[in-house]
Amino acid sequence: MPAFHVCLLLLSVAAGCVDAVAFLGAGVFPANMTGNSVVLALALPQGGGGLSALALGCFCLGAAAGWRLVAAEKPGWSGRVIGALALATVLVLGSAGALALSGGHFLPWLLGATAMAMGLQSAAVQQVGVPGVATVFVTGTLMTGISRLVTTVRRHAGTLLAPPPNPWLPLLTWAAYFTGAVLGGLHRVLPGGLPIALPGLLLAAAVVLAERTRRSSQ
Repeated sequence: MPAFHVCLLLLSVAAGCVDAVAFLGAGVFPANMTGNSVVLALALPQGGGGLSALALGCFCLGAAAGWRLVAAEKPGWSGRVIGALALATVLVLGSAGALALSGGHFLPWLLGATAMAMGLQSAAVQQVGVPGVATVFVTGTLMTGISRLVTTVRRHAGTLLAPPPNPWLPLLTWAAYFTGAVLGGLHRVLPGGLPIALPGLLLAAAVVLAERTRRSSQ
């Protein structure tokens, strides 16, 4: 598997882990804005939804800032894309550290910072431009994988002549998000802050791998 594809999978694991930890701890999704919108809509009639609205707004701010940072570049793993992911890494690791040190006293601000990081990640991955693959809203990615898999089966059955796109990267990206959510759920049964810091460590690994691969390919 190409190294840049491994980076995408690492980013997806990180997003799933972030969502699981935040949902179990505060009932919101910093990465999955579809689910976050539903949580917000359900809370509004009871006069709640403040954290969901904060996460949604901060995600949008992060996405806008990320797009402003990377949009001038050609599609691909440019230095600006990796810089946006590095900034997301700092936000997630900083939030994990602050959460551990403060005992949760700054939870809304830390959720907002994490959601902003996921917005940055989303913009960066979109600029990378791998067709059918997103690392924070994976419903569409799963659908792309399924449609490509069906097309591949039709191709092998002889009912389709054109070679189909590879379905495995979108399906693996969804599986990576799912795996991250499983890992994030461990923070209720494991002592220490490792499950909370894990998304930041995964983001850092993706940034280092992407930068090394980019430099070696130049």
